[in-house]
Amino acid sequence: QSLDEKPFSVFLKIPLLSYRLYRYCKRNKINTSVAFLNRPCYINALMRTLWRYKGNIIMCERTHQTTILGSNSWLFRTVSTSLVSFSYKRASLVLVNSYASKQDLVENFNVKTPMQVIYNPIDLAIIRKQSVLPCPFTFDENTFYFISVGGFRKEKNLQFLLDAFFIIKQLSVKLILVGAGAQKLELERKVHDLGLSNHVIFTGFDNNPFKYVKRSDCFVLSSYVEGFPNVLLEALACEKPIISTDCKSGPRELLAPGTDLHHSAITSFEVAEYGILTPVNDVANLAASMKKMYEDKNLRIQYQTKALARAEQF
Repeated sequence: QSLDEKPFSVFLKIPLLSYRLYRYCKRNKINTSVAFLNRPCYINALMRTLWRYKGNIIMCERTHQTTILGSNSWLFRTVSTSLVSFSYKRASLVLVNSYASKQDLVENFNVKTPMQVIYNPIDLAIIRKQSVLPCPFTFDENTFYFISVGGFRKEKNLQFLLDAFFIIKQLSVKLILVGAGAQKLELERKVHDLGLSNHVIFTGFDNNPFKYVKRSDCFVLSSYVEGFPNVLLEALACEKPIISTDCKSGPRELLAPGTDLHHSAITSFEVAEYGILTPVNDVANLAASMKKMYEDKNLRIQYQTKALARAEQF
């Protein structure tokens, strides 16, 4: 797909691409096709429907479809919802990386295909080794460091995190943003406009974010949608207290296991078993939860004590 290609021209190509895939599988005697992301799933579904592909088709869901599609136009949302439902019903097996995503496909897309949840794994040995490597700057022992790691993309909601951090800037705190992406200039501009230039550190993209996480005091995830956020697992592996939005999907399963997946923090933040969950897009509550983590040393110690054991389950 070229960058200037229109969405509906992309849709129109799907039958042709499904035929090409079918011919490739038949010529090479391939009896299992694995698809990630929506478009490849549509192509595989049509390979089954139009060309009677007899092999196994495994489709992998890595996000929360209802939340993702909800941010688009009515027409795109309607067409995409129908295609997702059509596709997954033609799979031999659907793999999802959270129970909330599985629940979403069953309840909102009427998918009855066999589904299996496989959580994302982490390599504790690698994280442990990389987390003790030197940092390019010195952490001030009299400053409390919040940290967020991830691509500078819309769904990561970093502008919202900056708004919350602005509320507590009078405390002895700094915010480290590890990552890069399309929103970098917007974020830098917002930091300047909010007068936070001396409080926010941009590290740029780094293959080893663990050296920053390990030396920080609290990890913050501000996303409005996720699939199953590896960064939370990695923060647990670095034995860090966590604050996360209670977005779909993953944070609740990680930080408040055993609670109802239909439930979400809506009016106030929730002090859960392995971290604090805050309402999505609620600046006041995110700021309040950050202030609590800053002030409540006993709570931080409680989370630090539990973190590694939780990470080891993955």
